Amino acid sequence: MVEWVWRQIGVELPAEWECLQFARDPEAGRCAFADRHRYRFELNWRKSPGEPDFGRMMKDYEGSLAKEWEGIRKAKCRGWPGLTGRRGGEVVSRFGTYLPEIGVLVEAVFIDAGERDDRLEAKVLASVRAVPPEANGMQRWRAFGMEMRVPRTFELGECVVEPARVGMRFDGPRSPDRWIFRRYGMVGTWLKTPVREWLASQAGELARNVKFKPGGGGAAQLERIEGEWRPKGLLLRKGAYAAAAWKSPEDGRLYHAICITGRKSRRFHPAAADAAMTACPEFLRVPAEGDA
Repeated sequence: MVEWVWRQIGVELPAEWECLQFARDPEAGRCAFADRHRYRFELNWRKSPGEPDFGRMMKDYEGSLAKEWEGIRKAKCRGWPGLTGRRGGEVVSRFGTYLPEIGVLVEAVFIDAGERDDRLEAKVLASVRAVPPEANGMQRWRAFGMEMRVPRTFELGECVVEPARVGMRFDGPRSPDRWIFRRYGMVGTWLKTPVREWLASQAGELARNVKFKPGGGGAAQLERIEGEWRPKGLLLRKGAYAAAAWKSPEDGRLYHAICITGRKSRRFHPAAADAAMTACPEFLRVPAEGDA
């Protein structure tokens, strides 16, 4: 089972299930997962001021599904009320619960071929939980092979999933604040330069006076750069740029993390010390300015 944390909702799913659809809207949306044969699971969410009347909701739901499903019956699993029935050659089960810690109504949808796998349903539903911001003000995300922590005031601005490349960008409430996390595969086929040189080439023309900084060392051989962020335009706010890159000795992937902030310091601000991926714990240990 693999942990997935999205929009402060955590769940553990079979490793062979991949996320093919996802939503960025914090108020309502879904993530849909599939194996190599078909869609297997949906995680739907909607902000709610309080716990709904599940009895009435299930009754209304049953009526709306009657045209599509056969043999609909009520079900309950791990305390989640739900419905199960056949839709063509598939068995579909829908369960709902309310997570009061984050004020979100959650629906879990299972799709099976042939017969219902109630043991797997129980295992997955038992893992669903709220993942509210941590005491230090950081919110945790875990998706697409990356574990990330970003300030709670940041919102998911972009998520790109392509063969051998995934990336997530989180935008702060003030420009130009943003944190970017990327994970690259098939590194041996395209990375023809040392990670240090590649990292510098990714900074772009808006990052000025870029300098290398001591990395975290360790097996991953993390490389770090810091500089000034100077967007074009008199009214655009200038700030600082910092980035790190490393090749994981465990999975062979190349990881790239970027912090752009409106603060004048060319270091990650204190909260960023907690913004790390589990693939490289050395990223946590950002040297103090005097250690450079």
